[in-house]
Amino acid sequence: MKKLSKLLAILVACSSATLAHAQGAANYPSKPITVISPFAPGGTSDFVGRLVAMKLGETAGWRVVLEAKPGANGQIGTDQVAKSAPDGYTLVLGPSSTHAINPSVFKTLPYDVLRDFIGIAMLGSTANIIAVNPKVPATNVKELIAYAKANPGKLAFSSPGAGTSVHIAGEMFKDAAGGIDLLHVPFKGSGPSMAAVLGGDVQVLVENISAAVPNIKAGRLRAIAVTSIIREPSLPDVPTLNEAGLTGFEVLAWFSLFAPSATPRDIVNKLNAEVVKVLNMPDVRDQMLARGLIPRPMTVDAFNALWRKDIEKYAAIVKKAKISID
Repeated sequence: MKKLSKLLAILVACSSATLAHAQGAANYPSKPITVISPFAPGGTSDFVGRLVAMKLGETAGWRVVLEAKPGANGQIGTDQVAKSAPDGYTLVLGPSSTHAINPSVFKTLPYDVLRDFIGIAMLGSTANIIAVNPKVPATNVKELIAYAKANPGKLAFSSPGAGTSVHIAGEMFKDAAGGIDLLHVPFKGSGPSMAAVLGGDVQVLVENISAAVPNIKAGRLRAIAVTSIIREPSLPDVPTLNEAGLTGFEVLAWFSLFAPSATPRDIVNKLNAEVVKVLNMPDVRDQMLARGLIPRPMTVDAFNALWRKDIEKYAAIVKKAKISID
């Protein structure tokens, strides 16, 4: 009798959970959605996150709050979402660094990206750029490499964090340039990284194009080259590293939304549909392109397939570059 009562209790609990999921999906969202950004404000994640959050408020009437939780190369904010309730109300703005690169760079992580997350939507992608403080006597790739070789130990490059796509791009540039002496200085986000180069504390900036464009156009930074195979529309006069003689050099970064893996699929699909609507809006596309970001609307399945391929791709790059962080 006790066993039967226990079995009935389990069945009732399971039925209640299923009903709650169904009702939640039908009425979602019934309260504000929090999107955790795992890096400091002022960078590309912050820009695209706030833009999409604002537009979701306009188009769907949703209240979406972007909350910065920087630290540990994106692990603090990412881990918070991995362990949050899978109800669609706590999401993470995951760049390729946290969700495609970190699994290969870090020996241990407090979460497993493939086990603990499901991709909701790709927001946009961007190439990285190599730029310098105007006081650095280099106007192109050849001059920068020559200066670094003639002045070992005098140049450093900043990044928004160790293991980010920006860090990977910087290390690949060092290797492709013949192993030049260029110290990596990681920060807790694009804002602090940018400030360090603008202030002259660090000489070289390796950063997402979208974060660097305003300062380049204002003359506060001197663009050297971009890491895409073809030139970027927002900076058409800046050559690619491929054009500068580093044949085949390409590193791109993307920014996406993720939810805890157990989030009901109908909620994930609903989120994806609304985000895709936003990304297809002409004014959103124009704002993103002006910052060097290419909108990337796609289905849930298409994004998750791309994400898994990128994990494998970056694992090969990290292994070749011998990048490892304890």
